[in-house]
This record gives sequence, structure tokens and C-alpha cells, in this order.
Amino acid sequence: MVDNCAARLADALGDPPGWLSGFAGYLAGRLSPTRAVALLHQLPAVLASGGNVPAAVLAAARTPGPGRPAASALARALEAFFTSARLMLPADTAGQAARARRSRRIAETPAAFRAAAAAFDDAQLQARDRARRAGTRPRADRTLEINLTAVRDLARYLAASRPAVTGWDLVANGDVEAFLATIASPASRARHLHALRGFFRWARSHRIILADPARGLRPSSNIAFHGRLLSAAEQRQLLLRWTAGAENLHPHEPAAGLLGLLHGASVAELRQLRVTDIDLSRATVQLGRRPHPVPLDPATGAALRRCLDHHDRHHRDGNPHLLVNQKSKTVAGPVSVSYLEKLLSPAAVTPTLLRVTRLAHLVTTLDPVIVAAAFGVRRGTVLHYLADTVDQSRFANL
Repeated sequence: MVDNCAARLADALGDPPGWLSGFAGYLAGRLSPTRAVALLHQLPAVLASGGNVPAAVLAAARTPGPGRPAASALARALEAFFTSARLMLPADTAGQAARARRSRRIAETPAAFRAAAAAFDDAQLQARDRARRAGTRPRADRTLEINLTAVRDLARYLAASRPAVTGWDLVANGDVEAFLATIASPASRARHLHALRGFFRWARSHRIILADPARGLRPSSNIAFHGRLLSAAEQRQLLLRWTAGAENLHPHEPAAGLLGLLHGASVAELRQLRVTDIDLSRATVQLGRRPHPVPLDPATGAALRRCLDHHDRHHRDGNPHLLVNQKSKTVAGPVSVSYLEKLLSPAAVTPTLLRVTRLAHLVTTLDPVIVAAAFGVRRGTVLHYLADTVDQSRFANL
């Protein structure tokens, strides 16, 4: 079906590109015949405006057109095919999007504070390049965006509520403290304070300010976790849903749910989990950067076995990740964060809620140092969930 469609398309084009048959085979091996044919039907309009050169074709596919959004499935499939066939170098799509987001944050900064924010962004990029050359851990794009967001939000607050502050050199300790007080979420307040500390350290080293206005404010590590946690009854209902009622669910939901509920898997660990990370013969799974394989309980092992069978039937040769959806299988990449949230939405939970519930329980019942070592995180991360409360149900048998 796909080959016949490609042959008819080649006859209609008259001068078809040499990669057309290879692209048809690429689609046939990863998509259903109906979906592959639908993408091939979009190709003539793209070729009419972009020519036959891969780079020009990809640029034309990314341009919005009738019935085709800017980030279309055809553009993603073409980019993955051209890269795998070595017809063009891999495009830094994620890096380009990150640069656009940072540029928007700088543009949204009030004019009196914008120049320093732009210089701070350049300094962050230079520091990341040095970290890459030195072999240390460079900061992610998300971290750079969070830092710029904090600087932008503080500048907006100063422009709206502190008209006398016309530059960073006039910012005082009370101004920063008043800005942090407007942030309701303790976690967001901690992230903003940490980002502002880094910005003001850089500003002081470059003689933009004389004194650090964030000095002496409450550090983020002292802010305890106050978010929602699942009760024991809610956890039992979820366990029953993902074990006794798992046959009526998509294989992805019980696997992702039990990994989060029983093993505290993060969103990043679920997205990056590959088929080769699972060893059912030894009942272990390697999650992210954890120092040791995680032992599997029977319920999670059964859910992963069902998920592996589903992967073998539908995605054996396409995508190495365990969780694959319609969008990720064309590019052999991980699923998006929104897919995991939609996956668990029928159970009225999120991957983050499952993880923090598990961490909070382990930290209050075990040694936080052991929990940090098992999860491969800093000790301050798990201490964030250590509440100064007593579980009265644990005194029932005393």
C-alpha cells in the first residue's frame, strides 16, 4: 500500500527526488499504512515550494500551510529520515527552541534592567561551554531558563512596585525579600531565590552592583515540602487498579504507574527508560542515574513484562525506549512529559505526585542518607520531604 502510493507519487512528480523510495520505506517500517500514506500525500505541496534538496524540503515542511501546522508530523518524519540516511546533519531543534525562549524572557524584561539580563544570559552560556570542555556537568537549558525567568520577574516587580529603583545597583535586600513574598509556592520561591543568588553574584563580580541584595535571605534548602501527598487509601486503590484491573488498561499505564508508586521513578527516568534497561530474569531495572539496579516486585515485573510484549509487537525495530507513542516512534526519541501526564490522568494522578509520595514515605521511615544513596540524588533533595510530624497510625500497636 505504501509502496504503491510512493510509485504513484513519483509518476505524478515527473522528476521525483532520489530519496523518495527510501522515505516511503522508512514510514512503512514505523507507521501504520494509513498514517504513512497520509504523510506521503502531504509531500507534493512541500516539494513544490521547497525543491528536492533535503534542507530546503525540511524548511518547507516546517512552514505552516493549508491543513499543516508548523510542527507537523511530516516535518518530524522527514528530519528523522534525513538524519538517519545521512542526507543532512542532525538539527539542534531543542537548542533553537531554548534560545527562542530565552530571547523572549530577555525581551519581556523592563528596559532599565534588560542589558544586564542579556549579559547574564551570555555568561551562563559561556559557563556551560566551559563545563562541557572540562568534562563536568553543564547546566541544562531548563536551568538557564529558570534563572532568566527569576531575573525577569524581579525586574517586572521592581518596575511596577518600586518606581524609585531604576537599575540593578539600587536594588536593596528588602526589595528582593518583598518580591519573594509575592510568590505563593514555597518551591517556586526557593527556585527564584537560588536563581537570584547566582545572578547577583555575577553582577557583583562584574561591578554592576556593589553589594549582594540577596545575601542573608532564607536559603532554599530550609523550605520544607508542603505539596499534596497520596493517602494510604488512595495508594491502595491505585495498586488495585494497576494489578487486578490492569488487563483493561493500556500496558503503558500500569508500568509507569507502578514504577512511580512503588519505586519513585521520576518523569525523566520514565521517559529515558529503554528496553535494554529491564532484566526480567534477574527482576531488576536500571532507572536513570541510580547507582544500582532497582529490584522489581512481582506486580511491577508483571506490568513491565506486559509492556515489553506490547513493544515487541508494535515497536521492535523502531524505538529503543520502553514507552513509545504515535509521535515518538517516528523519531526514535522518548515520549513527551505531557504524554506521561495524559497517560496517568485516568487514575487522577501525575508522575510527580507518585514520586513525591514515595520519597516522603521512605524519608520518614528510613534513614534519609540511605534514601539519597539509593536514588542517586543529593541528601538535601530528600531532606526537602522530611516533615516534622508524627504518623499516629504507627503507634497503634504500641
